[in-house]
Amino acid sequence: MKKFGLALVFMFAAVAGSYVFANTLTVVDSAFTTAIVDRQPESRATEFSKNVEKIYYWTKIEGAKEATTVKHIWYSGDKVIHEMALKVTTPSFRTWSNKTLYPGLSDLAVEVVDADGKVLKRDTFTIK
Repeated sequence: MKKFGLALVFMFAAVAGSYVFANTLTVVDSAFTTAIVDRQPESRATEFSKNVEKIYYWTKIEGAKEATTVKHIWYSGDKVIHEMALKVTTPSFRTWSNKTLYPGLSDLAVEVVDADGKVLKRDTFTIK
């Protein structure tokens, strides 16, 4: 009986440990910008001139207990126009992706998706 009880304790500890070490990612800050300076957005906006050539999407992600990957998925309407896999290596991590803009884009959005495919955040911007 002692062996059985000890086995249960080890099994419980293993299951509990997997939850303790699991990544629970959260996007705590995000921004669209035209430039990144010192790993920070130079400015923040949700509306850009049609003369802007490139938009950056910057995110601050917290909660990684081990290295993982997130994706920035860029949309024009329902159509995916760009995907970027980004490594997250520390508990508080800043990362970004960018997209060169071209005529015909509308209803623009970016989703941050974790390694399991869960959408962590969705932000939108417009071009005028």
